[in-house]
Amino acid sequence: MAAERTMRLGRGARRLAITLGVAVGAVTVGMQGHGLLADRAAAVAAPPAAPLTAVAVERIAMEAAHEVERRFSGQFEPRQETPLAFEQPGTVVEVAVREGDRVEAGDVLARLDTRLLAAERARLAASRDGMRAQAELARRIDERQAELRRSGHVAAQRTDDSSLTLARLEAGIAEVEAGLAAVDVRLSKALLVAPYAGKVGTRSMDAGAVATTGAPVLTILEDGPARFRAGIDPALAARLRPGARVEIATGGAVLDARLAHLAPGLDPATRARTAFFEVEGTLPPARSTGEVALTDRVAEPGAWVPLAALRQGPRGTWTLLTVADGVVGVEAAEIVHLAEGRAFVRGTFEDGTPYIPGGAHRVVPGEAVAVLPSEREVASWDR
Repeated sequence: MAAERTMRLGRGARRLAITLGVAVGAVTVGMQGHGLLADRAAAVAAPPAAPLTAVAVERIAMEAAHEVERRFSGQFEPRQETPLAFEQPGTVVEVAVREGDRVEAGDVLARLDTRLLAAERARLAASRDGMRAQAELARRIDERQAELRRSGHVAAQRTDDSSLTLARLEAGIAEVEAGLAAVDVRLSKALLVAPYAGKVGTRSMDAGAVATTGAPVLTILEDGPARFRAGIDPALAARLRPGARVEIATGGAVLDARLAHLAPGLDPATRARTAFFEVEGTLPPARSTGEVALTDRVAEPGAWVPLAALRQGPRGTWTLLTVADGVVGVEAAEIVHLAEGRAFVRGTFEDGTPYIPGGAHRVVPGEAVAVLPSEREVASWDR
């Protein structure tokens, strides 16, 4: 048993010695190979450095204020628009015009049935004529009584009676003539007359309709320059002056106009101030809508930059990439106003700071870049 154990230990010692020898040999070979590879790598020339990214830069131009174009909706309307109605009730016997017809001042547009008024006028005229005959007889009697009174053949009472009878008849004639004048006025009001030259807008009644007092029969729109009405910001309105030139966009067209006047107070519903503009050129249809463009100057410092210069920052913020000594930096920016591919911004930058106006996605903050000459510098070299 002891002999077998001794033989087993001897075989384990030999295996261990062989394993150690193989490991030492592998380590030696590896070290020699690493040294050989290092020598070969040192003998090869290093690759050239990557070229710097070329970027164009512009300089921040700070401004004390910026202009904002603001648009306000409104509608076109005639200078005057009048719904015409009869002042007295009656049956309409004629409406002489239709929508769109042009009329002149004084044209008769509609008529009421005036047969009752004509009969009343005839009655009053007959009564007046009868009273005139009675008055003529009373005048002659009064003249005879006056002659007899002077000759002493009649008493004064008879003369007074004849004079008062004549006076009473003359007063009655005046009353009847006043009634005739009133009928004539009612007859004139049975005619609907155009108050000014213009066009007929809406027609609400036809012949045979019974018109009540004040019920519109038709509407007339005055000729002349169209007027545009719009409610605008009171602060902006306070800076406008009558005669200011503006542009009004409507239906794909742009019309020139000028400010005629401003309403003295604010609209109670919108709290805006109503402005009236006189439109030049082709007149749009009444009640059509449009937009008036007004320029507002906002006294707030900042700078205009292209939208391409802005990068999305953390939590909804914006940044500008700047360049200082050939290294890209970053500045915070806040958008104040957007207009036609540009943004008016304010932030941590200063006037004259070089920034990258476009292609900011190609570089990152801290990266070294090659700054290209600006167009102004190139132009100066060409000269």
